[in-house]
Amino acid sequence: MTQRIQIGAVFIIIHLSFGYVVYPNLIYMLTKTAHWEVIICQGLLQLILIWIYMKGLNYFPAQNVTDIFLKMGRWAAIIFLTPFAINLIALASLNIRIHTEVIISIFLPRTPYWAILILLFFISVYTALKGLGTILRSAIFIFLFVIPLVVLNIFSSVINFNIHNVTPGLNFPPKFLLDIKFFYLLGFSSFIFLGFITSKTKLIFRQLLAVWVIVTVLFLAIVYIPLFIFGQDTVVTLKNPFLEAMDSIDISWFSFNRQAIFFGVLLVGLVILTNSVLFWLIGTIMQKIYRWNSSNWIIAFSFIALLIALVVPNKSLLEKYFLWSSGAQALFMIIIPLALFIYGFWSNGGVRGHEKQ
Repeated sequence: MTQRIQIGAVFIIIHLSFGYVVYPNLIYMLTKTAHWEVIICQGLLQLILIWIYMKGLNYFPAQNVTDIFLKMGRWAAIIFLTPFAINLIALASLNIRIHTEVIISIFLPRTPYWAILILLFFISVYTALKGLGTILRSAIFIFLFVIPLVVLNIFSSVINFNIHNVTPGLNFPPKFLLDIKFFYLLGFSSFIFLGFITSKTKLIFRQLLAVWVIVTVLFLAIVYIPLFIFGQDTVVTLKNPFLEAMDSIDISWFSFNRQAIFFGVLLVGLVILTNSVLFWLIGTIMQKIYRWNSSNWIIAFSFIALLIALVVPNKSLLEKYFLWSSGAQALFMIIIPLALFIYGFWSNGGVRGHEKQ
């Protein structure tokens, strides 16, 4: 039970890491009204994919995703999982660079970005090298530290709300479903890591449903706080709407007079744990496919990721590359669950999970 709580904490932290910086901007570009509709549709699509994913994994008790693809054949593992691992390198690299840019803008304007990048990479790689147990234990510590800050962000922002800035409504038909940016949103639905720990912990869909509800509520808050403060016409012009929303809040009565400082500290914890999970996934996948020590893979690929993060010249290209990487991630989040489900359903070796969903 304790490990399931830790896994739930990792699930929430990864979504917050990807969601705080880029997610609101995509929502604002997709629609001018009924933003909740986009978030709910994306969440429901994610929930369907998680259900398919869990069903597929339940055909193969005590085996993780890599084991199942190797069961199909080594060629299948190479074709499906090697590109996935390569994309994780890009995702980790661009994720940490985006967070570094935001952290610098909040409280380290005179610090060179490469110094922060190296520090964040070092901590993330060290945690990944220590293994899954360390990551899960760290998740609880970071979760207990981060969630109070999230709650503080949400409730302190209420004083600046103007309900007239948000126009309720319903987009029918939901044309945003055909927009490529909606597909990018799915790239923030980071549930694939669940399939690499099921051999150690049996996950139940209804438990994931509870965590999914928490993530959806947090996404609604992340999107609607800037909307209530600035309105749709203004948020579409902002680079970091949530950061600007936090900076607009006067908390001079507190020891720190900038709410954004709490936001910056929150981001540090989120990005370290998220990248630790990504590097651990890379090491786990590559070790089983290519039979080389996972620590070596983690160190080698983290060095490549650091180089990628250092050479991206400007923020505009950084956001563009990050969206491309998220789009590729969304593709894997559809292909991998469907492949597992179809193979498990038709394979004679597939055994139905007996645990009640």
